[in-house]
Amino acid sequence: MSSDTEELVEPSERTRYVLLRSKHVIVPLSVRTKLRWCGLIALSAALVGPIVAALPAPVRETYFAGNPVTTPLGAAAVVFVGVGGLAAAGVGLTAVALYVDRHPDPPESQAWDLIAAEDAATGFGLVTGTLGVGSGGAILASGHWGTDAVRRLVDLGVEPYLVYEPLPATPRLATVAALVVGLGALASSAYAGRS
Repeated sequence: MSSDTEELVEPSERTRYVLLRSKHVIVPLSVRTKLRWCGLIALSAALVGPIVAALPAPVRETYFAGNPVTTPLGAAAVVFVGVGGLAAAGVGLTAVALYVDRHPDPPESQAWDLIAAEDAATGFGLVTGTLGVGSGGAILASGHWGTDAVRRLVDLGVEPYLVYEPLPATPRLATVAALVVGLGALASSAYAGRS
């Protein structure tokens, strides 16, 4: 069996927390697996810098006045917010893993609190983070299909390379943040796997 697969254990040998969690958690994956997903999705967000740096010359000339990697873009802000959601999920899931490691059989009221914290981290952080990273990254990558594809998006009301000053998130900043969050979540998943 792989190290991520739990061995079959008789229900009478499981703790109350494990039984409650197995029945009531919304996404039935282990905390370790959820942390791995946070890390991998965040690391995929680190590709936005290279994706924007590799935009074709006609797109760069048409839609950018300077270096596209250091331009504060709305789509980069979406990726940055998504990475923030993944960071929140990573912190929340790590806190749950640490608590359960120290208190393997918490009282029922605390078990429900842990399940709620795990569901909140999964629902808000992991899902919202994935949506932000996926949508922002796809919008930033749209220039690789040429200026006609970008023009069609603009005609539909989506401006892929809109300069957005209120949250000055550049593709470079989003990449650095994504690397930090991704590596942190993967390190946390390694810890969660030891317990």
